[in-house]
Formats: sequence, C-alpha cells, structure tokens
Amino acid sequence: MDENELINNLSKALGIEYEKLSKHIGRSIRLMKYGELNYAVLRRDLLGYREGTTILLGDEPLIVHGYPSIQRLAFIEGVSKHMIDNVVVEEKMNGYNVRIVYYMGNIYAITRGGYICPYTTARIRKLYFKNIKLAHQEYPDIVLVGEVVGTENPYVVYDYPEARGFDYFIFDTMKKDKLQPLKIRDEIAEKYSLKAVRVLDIIDKKDIDGLKSIIDRLEKERREGVVLKDPYHRVPPLKYTTIYINIRDIWEGMRHPFDEGRGYLFSRIVRLIAQGYEYDWNNAELDRIALKLGRAILEPAINSLRKRANGEIIASKYTLVFPSEDDLSKYIEYAESIGMDFIFRVVEKREDGCIVVELFKMKETHNIYTKMLKTGYSPLD
Repeated sequence: MDENELINNLSKALGIEYEKLSKHIGRSIRLMKYGELNYAVLRRDLLGYREGTTILLGDEPLIVHGYPSIQRLAFIEGVSKHMIDNVVVEEKMNGYNVRIVYYMGNIYAITRGGYICPYTTARIRKLYFKNIKLAHQEYPDIVLVGEVVGTENPYVVYDYPEARGFDYFIFDTMKKDKLQPLKIRDEIAEKYSLKAVRVLDIIDKKDIDGLKSIIDRLEKERREGVVLKDPYHRVPPLKYTTIYINIRDIWEGMRHPFDEGRGYLFSRIVRLIAQGYEYDWNNAELDRIALKLGRAILEPAINSLRKRANGEIIASKYTLVFPSEDDLSKYIEYAESIGMDFIFRVVEKREDGCIVVELFKMKETHNIYTKMLKTGYSPLD
C-alpha cells in the first residue's frame, strides 16, 4: 500500500478530508509500520483528537484514542476542591504508560506517545495473550490502559518486588476516548487473571489527614505516589508524588544533565517547594532534604563527567529479554525508524529461545562533556 492509499484510508477512518489531513503528514502525523500492519501516530493534539492517538490501518481501521494527561496536585488539600464525594486512592507506579488493544487476531502494546513498541508487545503477548484475548471477547470495545514496570524494559528501570523483570498493571479502561468506571477495570482483572494497580483506600474527599497518612506510608516504603480518581470518572483524575521519588528522579535525570536533566530539574524542585510549604518543614527537615536535593543534582552529574574523562561512554543502559530473534529484529527496526541513537549487544541466548540484550541509548551529554574536556570551555554562559 503506497502513501496516498494510507492517507486516504486514514482520512476515512478519522472523518477528515484528504487535503486537510495530508498537510500534517510527516509533521503532526507520522506514518509507521509494525510487521505488516500500517498505522498512524498523532504526535500532538490535532483536529479534535488527542496527542498519542493511534490509528491502526488494517482491513477495518481502528482508532485507539490517546490517554488524557493527568493534572498534578501541588497541595494535597486541593483534592477537596476537585472531587465530588468519594476518592479512590490508587498507587502510582514508576514505569511507562501502555494501552493494550486486541486487533485482527493479535495484541498490540501502544506507548503514551502512540507508537507500537515491538519489545513491549512481544513481552505482553508472551505473558498475557490468552487472558487478553478472552477479555476482548467479553469487552470488545474496551482498551486496557496500564503501567509496564520492572527492570527489563527500554524506558523506566525500577525494581518492584511484585514485578521482577517485567510486568503489566492495569489502571484504567477506555471506550473510544472516554475513561470507564473503575469497576470495569476491576472486573476484567479479576475474571481474566490480569494484574491491576493497588487500591490503597477509598476515602471521602474531605479526609485530608487520611490521604496524608497514606502518602506518608508510601514515603517510608520508597514508592512513587498516588493517583486519585472518582470511581465513575465523573471528574478527571489527579496525581501526587512523594518527596522520595521527586529527588530520586532528579538524581536519575542528572546522570545526563544535557538530556533528561534539563527537564527533570525545575519541575521537581517546584513540587518540593509546594511540599515544604504544605508540610511546614522546620529547619532540621529543610536541611535534611536540601542536602539530599543538592547531592541528587551534583553527584550523578559529576560522576558522569568523571566517567567520560576516563574514556567511558555516557549512555542509558537497559537489559531487555526478547522472546525470539524476530522480536529483536522488529525492535531494532523500530528504534532506527524513530531515530534512536543506540548500540546493543547480545549477552545470552537461553534454551527457551529468549535472547538477553544490553541496550545503550546514547546521550547528548556524552558529546557535550567530550567537548568540555577537550576545550576547557563551558557549554553555557
């Protein structure tokens, strides 16, 4: 199928005139391919559709609507102004957002940005293919939305005791572009042996002390935070992250200060400012957190500079386990198609056919540090 045919099919699927649509191809709309399946990705909000919307262009095109962004709370007390009555307090897990669809006899894992990730698709097919297929038969119009977590993925590496390696936890369901009542998620998870995020409690919107005690417990457990939902999604959800994860994210980001570091730093400092105000930190608490924050900014960045001075590459390292050679080939093709700068090496071929790979995503920090060390000049004024 040539590009004109694809655009024509996309035009019909979206109900948008060919001429109006075609001017966005290659910019706001990206045409992609996974195996033999053509699909389109909306890279930003466009013509009434959310950013991250994916259009699967098989025999019967399917629109997989983008998942809505979640408003972040600055102050916990803001819950009482936003919610209607009861609040479902769910654990916010530290991974990456994935929508799962069953389409033309197979499962596809779609990232927040709208791309079919070959690696995530292969792993979820191996873990849950039969479960998701059966769920689709009873709930044919439902898209599963969840978090992939664990240490074996190419996005967010975080070790959960309940998800060693790789796993998927459903946190929402969607019908077209609408979030569905939480009971549908719970029904699907229970009936088809799928995992869902932890529901920590259901509280009244005015029970701020109860909510703070939940967050304090997560803080001690070094967990990420909470997502707060109306049980029927009558109002949009809210999210709130712990002090621990805000500082840890800064530490992770500042390993590559000219990449993630730029975006990670200020937004998380703003979160800490709000937390310091709401919790009314005394001088001792302020000193304790300021020391952690300062080390999170400087230590990883200095360590990376030392590594580069010693001739090491500056890159993010991931350990991936591919179910087959074909899955590995599809991921490499995908990574190249989106312009990822990477190197990889196969470290093990297992008896069950799985292939263990170390993936290194190259960072701009590598180039900037190299220039700094060579010239002695600062890259910033």
